[in-house]
Amino acid sequence: MAEFNLTVTIAPDELEADSLKTRLSPSVEDSEDVQFRTETQSDSDSGQLEATLEIESIDSFADTYTDLRDSEEPFEIGLWGPTAERFPVPVQHYALQQISMPDAYEFHAIDNKVTLVIADSQQLVQQLRQEVPPPALG
Repeated sequence: MAEFNLTVTIAPDELEADSLKTRLSPSVEDSEDVQFRTETQSDSDSGQLEATLEIESIDSFADTYTDLRDSEEPFEIGLWGPTAERFPVPVQHYALQQISMPDAYEFHAIDNKVTLVIADSQQLVQQLRQEVPPPALG
C-alpha cells in the first residue's frame, strides 16, 4: 500500500511520439517517494492510456500533482487509486472555513489558491464534499 496514488489518463493520440510512461518518468526519477504501479490500456472502446503512480510523501504528491495539473498535456488526473491509504481533495482557499472538523484533516497548500485537504478515510472525504461547495472543490 502507498500513502497516495495519482492515476493519470490520456488519449494515445495526445502524446505525440512519447508513451505515457516516458512522459511521467521524470516525476518518478526525480523522487525516491514516487513509483509506477501500472501502465495499462484502460478502456478498449476509448483507447485511453492509464498509469498509476504510488507516492509515499505529501510533498512528492503535491509536486507531482502540480506538475501534471499545470502541464500543457490534456491529462485527466485521479487523486486516488487502489493502493492509496490517504485521500487528498483540492479545495480553494476561500472555502477552507467551511470545514467543520479541521483537526480531522491534514492541509498542504500547493499554490496561492488551492490547498490539498487530506483525509484518512473515505467517510471523511464524503463529509468534506458535503461541507465544501462544489465550485470550491478542485
